[in-house]
Amino acid sequence: MTDNATENLKKYTYIIAGGGMSGLSLAYYLAESKIPFERILIIDQGTEAPKTWCYWSDETQPFEAYAEHAWKNLSVHTFANQQLDLPIEPFVYRKIESSTWTKAIKEKLHNNPKFEFIQASIESFQYQGKFTQVLTSKGVFEATEKIFDSISPYPCDLTNTKELKQHFVGLFIETNFPLFDASKATLFDFRIAFTNACEFMYVLPTSARTALFEHTFFSSTLLEEAEYMKQIKAYLFAYHGLSDDDYEIKGTEKGIIPMNYVEIKQNLHQKIVKIGTAGGFVKSSTGYSFKRTQELLKNLVLHLESNQWNANVISQTKFKVLLDRIFIQVLVDQQVKGSTVFEKLFQKNSAQHMLRFLDEKTSFWEDLRMMTTVPTWPFMKAFFKIVIKRSTFSH
Repeated sequence: MTDNATENLKKYTYIIAGGGMSGLSLAYYLAESKIPFERILIIDQGTEAPKTWCYWSDETQPFEAYAEHAWKNLSVHTFANQQLDLPIEPFVYRKIESSTWTKAIKEKLHNNPKFEFIQASIESFQYQGKFTQVLTSKGVFEATEKIFDSISPYPCDLTNTKELKQHFVGLFIETNFPLFDASKATLFDFRIAFTNACEFMYVLPTSARTALFEHTFFSSTLLEEAEYMKQIKAYLFAYHGLSDDDYEIKGTEKGIIPMNYVEIKQNLHQKIVKIGTAGGFVKSSTGYSFKRTQELLKNLVLHLESNQWNANVISQTKFKVLLDRIFIQVLVDQQVKGSTVFEKLFQKNSAQHMLRFLDEKTSFWEDLRMMTTVPTWPFMKAFFKIVIKRSTFSH
């Protein structure tokens, strides 16, 4: 393992562009695989701000040991102040701190002599004969098989009021006295949802005195950071009786996740394969990415092992994609409050069914039944709008 740059062209079997969650996850699965490779280079562009990744699962997952906390009970607060208690077993909802996970995965890879890390800015990708190259601030590096690109931007215009984004600011706080029930996480608290935008508070208590409070929107228009902070502090006072003197802010996080649907068709014949957000790995209708990324990358590596070059990087049924697009269109149009949509879904369906639905593990008939539990007219209008768009573009 070396971090020394070289002026000479260096060749690798695979190059992973980007040392974030998707890049390191892929490296981990490649290291665990039976794929023959000489060397793999991971090009890290620099330290990322710490992030929180959450996922639910009813099966054993490879990175459970790195979870900071786990919950078997969730709750949803409606705008009308009804609390829905949602026991989710056999599912478990887990929270992973990116810094803990990243350190552990890097340590594993550093112990493998076939992996090399460099820190450099990536300028471009190019083809050189039948090989591909990465041009960086520390020279040119060549992949004899593939480059996995996790750094290219996902096509989302942050200024476009027709493109949905999940945007949020979170505060990690520690109170001066025991207050929280660490056995239950609040997935949605819609008591703050006074507009038709899908606005809610997301609360993850990890002990009696520590919790993450995240003010989140699924909407097309972003806010100033100070506005999110103001709303979190107002929420802490209104619903937990906490004034500024009652707690200490231990950390913050913020993010913007694209929720517009863009079809990114890729198979393993390609020499440059986009992964992570760049490859459309984030589920467009929810913004969840950690577990979905793991499943997609495990499948990608299995296909490489068995030389299934025609395999799609993302395989989705057309009906699942249509449901995602309809849901996004409803949230963009705001003909009904976003909070109302989620409230109806959780009021009329079991938590387990909802989690399976969001994981795209439900059948066609289960999906149809689920659609009968949402406000009918806004979803019908969104459906026809999508059909008209498709018809227009196809001509």
